[in-house]
Amino acid sequence: MDEQAIYAKLDRASALMFAKDMAIVDELWSNGFRLVGSEVGEIAETRDELEGLVAYVFTAPFRLRWIWDSKPVTIENDIAWVFAQGRVEFVYDRHVHPAAYRLAAIFRRAGTDWTWRLYSGSEPMPQRAWPSQTT
Repeated sequence: MDEQAIYAKLDRASALMFAKDMAIVDELWSNGFRLVGSEVGEIAETRDELEGLVAYVFTAPFRLRWIWDSKPVTIENDIAWVFAQGRVEFVYDRHVHPAAYRLAAIFRRAGTDWTWRLYSGSEPMPQRAWPSQTT
């Protein structure tokens, strides 16, 4: 049952982002929450920063949605965490641009609900060839 509640949180966040609904701020925010996105500058530690970041993302000419291939949930007492892998889709009027995406999220039980504590998203890069060390 707790696992399903966490899945519902992931699904709701994705639906609100796709709808460009500012209710996403209320969905994610709790005192102490932190969002760390995949791009430079995508960090929000206060409600105002989260609201500003979301408003900025919503000005883009696309909608975002996440499709998860795996999203295992681990729960210990009142803490749960997810490491989800899949893709983010940038949905434009005439095409969809998919990109690999990873999410590490932490939740804390608050009564009968779960609150977001950390959202850390990333778009993994292709494996790079490491430069050789010169002496």
